[in-house]
Amino acid sequence: MSPRLRNMLLSSALMLAGLAGLSRLGAEGTIPSHLALSAFPDRIGDWTGVRIPLDKKTRSLLNADGYASVLYTEHPGEPGLLFFSIFYTRQTAEKNIHSPANCLPSSGWAVLSHKVISLPINGESLPPVDVNYDVIQKGLDKQLVLYWYQERGHVFADEYRGRIYLIEDALLLHRSDGALVRISMPVAASLGQTLRTEVRFLKGLSPLLGKYIPGPSLPADVAFRSGQNVLAAGDQP
Repeated sequence: MSPRLRNMLLSSALMLAGLAGLSRLGAEGTIPSHLALSAFPDRIGDWTGVRIPLDKKTRSLLNADGYASVLYTEHPGEPGLLFFSIFYTRQTAEKNIHSPANCLPSSGWAVLSHKVISLPINGESLPPVDVNYDVIQKGLDKQLVLYWYQERGHVFADEYRGRIYLIEDALLLHRSDGALVRISMPVAASLGQTLRTEVRFLKGLSPLLGKYIPGPSLPADVAFRSGQNVLAAGDQP
């Protein structure tokens, strides 16, 4: 068995254990109030957005409780940047965040390269955020995709670490809500230039996300958490 397959099976087992634990506990923890992703603004700084609704088949496959899909452009005639996020109020074995690592290939995209990078999208005074960096291609279309997960105050790139967070929070907080945040943009000139454009967009996007993706219920909730990218209650990423 390959190490990757072994890790995937272990990750799935951990997730199922955590979700099963939540089901046995019965009562659900309180999710902090937040705005619906469907109301995400269509203007961020100098970027103007057009909503791109998901088709019925995709909505059924994702089975999410909320989503935002907005194509933003900074200047007319330039390539657009797609912001996409899905949110689940309660994840179960049948209803949970789909990793782009699985969804992109199944949609016909070839992943040319993958790595995790740290970006200072929250400003210089806060720690950088780890995000997944994928270069994908379908036919002649090449894109740069950045994505990460935000779940109950955790902000992370590693989906396997997310399974540990899920177990902890399901058992201790009775919560399993969470979201995926993803942006993608065609590579028109170079990967470096595309990344700089996406980072510039993220600096405007990041302060908004905490209004639409709930964090921890109470400041004390973060005391037992071991991850570096954890938000205090009321903070915004």
